[in-house]
Amino acid sequence: MIDRETLKECHVCLIGYLLKNIEDIDKLSITKDYLKDFSIQGKKYNFKYIFEKIVQIHKENRDNDMLQILSTDEQIDMNIIMEIIQGNPLEQIGAILSKEGTIIQAHKEDLLKEAYNKLKNGECDIDKYAETVKQINQLGTVKQENITEEDLKKCLNSDNKTIKGLGLPRLEACLKMKEHDFMVISASGTGGGKTALALNMLSELSKHYQCVYFNMEMAEEDIKERLVSIESSVPMETLERYKYITDKELKNKIDEAMKEIGEHKRIDIHTGAKSLEAIKATINRMDPEEHIIVFIDHIGMIRGFSRSSLYEKTTEIAKTLRAMALNHNITMIALSQVSRQQNQQGNTRNRENEAPTLSRLKESGEIENSARQVIFIYFKTEDNYFIHIAKNTRGQVGIDIPITFTKNTMTIRER
Repeated sequence: MIDRETLKECHVCLIGYLLKNIEDIDKLSITKDYLKDFSIQGKKYNFKYIFEKIVQIHKENRDNDMLQILSTDEQIDMNIIMEIIQGNPLEQIGAILSKEGTIIQAHKEDLLKEAYNKLKNGECDIDKYAETVKQINQLGTVKQENITEEDLKKCLNSDNKTIKGLGLPRLEACLKMKEHDFMVISASGTGGGKTALALNMLSELSKHYQCVYFNMEMAEEDIKERLVSIESSVPMETLERYKYITDKELKNKIDEAMKEIGEHKRIDIHTGAKSLEAIKATINRMDPEEHIIVFIDHIGMIRGFSRSSLYEKTTEIAKTLRAMALNHNITMIALSQVSRQQNQQGNTRNRENEAPTLSRLKESGEIENSARQVIFIYFKTEDNYFIHIAKNTRGQVGIDIPITFTKNTMTIRER
């Protein structure tokens, strides 16, 4: 649930921005019905009425007279208006659209609660409730814009939407990842290398993008140690005795790796179990003007679904992660496990394993539907590793890319 203080801040930002940039009101989908009024310490923030008045002024083509018109309205306290203007730190419409989305989400939460109470009190049957919930979930920020020739040329001439710097050239060329994509990484089983693959991508992408890593399974120290090992190519068991190392050349190598990560790579790590709401709240606070790569390690560790089946949980998570990738200035890379009963059996030199299929993802239906790309790391024979492209909306599928996976340093390289 979106808390009251966050919701009030979103209202202040949205109204405060419109009071300075009334012409941008046409870029919003929100109506006064989505807004709330607040009474705090005797002050009445009548956001609904103020917004309605702004809309009316704009329709009458009186934008230049807005503050003067508002000052003559007996239902509006100009001290509140000035407080709202000063309380908004945002200057770009992209940031305001994010606040608009939060307000709409809070409105939907209220409607869902109201619908549930009607069901509980016997005011409607289950079929009516289900239909109401469906209608509420379809509410959103649908923009109406006329497409111009300039828009189309800008779209076709732009190359800054492609995600570059994955660190795996052939994989990057095959996937053709774009901003706002949702990619899923999995492996042939527990310990199969999915986290290693994600951390190698994180290490490379963080040179070019701000990266946020939701680490829900390992100690934060383990993640940091793996990143240093990947950067330095020094085995993790050596890093564990770092303070006892007397070899100056080796210690300098490790120190240079840590300096490179600290000074030239932008990585934020969030450790511990997280709910979908906590992940959404973190993403809502990100700078909407900068494209950010978000890693989720892993889908199965997202908490808060004690009453749901595994299928229902996976479905909601996959749909929500995909929606976040579309509605925010991010690219989502999430890790997923395979079904335990379908893990590869045997690890012998005389056995050749087959490439994993999408059906091996746990409760794979919605993950397969929501993901733009799905890749597996697996071995055909012992120490003979490949990245397998199982789903790819922009290119070929069924491709095996041979890699070298050096486990003591967690490094993955194409070969």
